[in-house]
Amino acid sequence: MSQNRSRKRVEPKRSRSFNFNLIEPLSKWVNQKLELDERLSPGTLRKVLWIGLMVTIYIFFQHNFDSLIRKLDRADRQVNEQRASFISHKSRYLYASKQSEIEKKLQDRGFEKNAQAPIKIAIKNL
Repeated sequence: MSQNRSRKRVEPKRSRSFNFNLIEPLSKWVNQKLELDERLSPGTLRKVLWIGLMVTIYIFFQHNFDSLIRKLDRADRQVNEQRASFISHKSRYLYASKQSEIEKKLQDRGFEKNAQAPIKIAIKNL
């Protein structure tokens, strides 16, 4: 019972758009200001504006790239400084935790080194 029905495509109604071209009046204005006598056509002006836009975008991205490089250099210097600080602190800590250094610090506080060898306690199995 399925029938093949052909459906007509219904195009959405488009409202009349206001098509305003800025290139032609701008071209006339530039020709008047520079006294070019219509040598700058709207097509040429469109290309010049496009190239100007591309140059502006290129400068923008180049500036951001340079800024990023400066930030990376600054971060690299900070990491190297932190690494050097960590190494110096670790070196002082390892030196201070040596047995001979601990013994010196404890002697100043009144502790003495034990002269007797440690006693081994052995329990016989029952």
